[in-house]
Amino acid sequence: MTHVLSSVAVARIAMMALLGSVMATPALAAPIGVPTATVGAGKTTLGGEVNILVDRDLAATGAGEAESLQAFAKGAIGVDSRLDLEFRMGLGDIAVDGTNLDSDIGPAFGGGFKVTWATIPEANLKIGSVLQTVHVRADDGDQRRSWTEYDAALGAVFDTGAGRDPRQARPQFVVLPYGGLAWSGADLSGGTAEDDGFGVFLGAAMETAGALSFGAELRLLDQIALSLFLAMGF
Repeated sequence: MTHVLSSVAVARIAMMALLGSVMATPALAAPIGVPTATVGAGKTTLGGEVNILVDRDLAATGAGEAESLQAFAKGAIGVDSRLDLEFRMGLGDIAVDGTNLDSDIGPAFGGGFKVTWATIPEANLKIGSVLQTVHVRADDGDQRRSWTEYDAALGAVFDTGAGRDPRQARPQFVVLPYGGLAWSGADLSGGTAEDDGFGVFLGAAMETAGALSFGAELRLLDQIALSLFLAMGF
């Protein structure tokens, strides 16, 4: 990702707007995002996410659907050009239809990493994988409840800005369509809450010639979830 100082002020305003909206958005599943390393060696990004879950059944418990309100700030560190480390911190609650579980707001956090396994220059494709987890702990009456999600994904991204003459600058605006397969599991207060399920994810990230990147993602089959995300690079 290329960084231009003149874009920093605009990126900060956009990021603040997104973080403000996330505080009031119902969510449960974190997005996979671009399934390859994108930050760049020695660089960092800071941003936020809006994750809207439409449907996630808890088949293992016989209960209905789980719901949660989560607000996250997200950071990523580029260890090298093929490895990113990601961190999430915020607040969340837990509620499950068909039960008396409806917790207060408590701390929420998560982490994971992205690895680029292969690059196919002739097709402008990169292949990578994502491993991540999100954890919420909150009080429900006199009990402390916890909700933990696990995701493992394998996918590909098409770089519309690649394949150009290396002597030319990267375009001012680049679209990165991506998709793949994801395994997802969930635990509720230490017990399995959902039959392990496989789904698909489809999305697109947009990078500007400055410090700003943003995008949207849809997860299907094991759950129906729409996510919007934004980040500013440093």
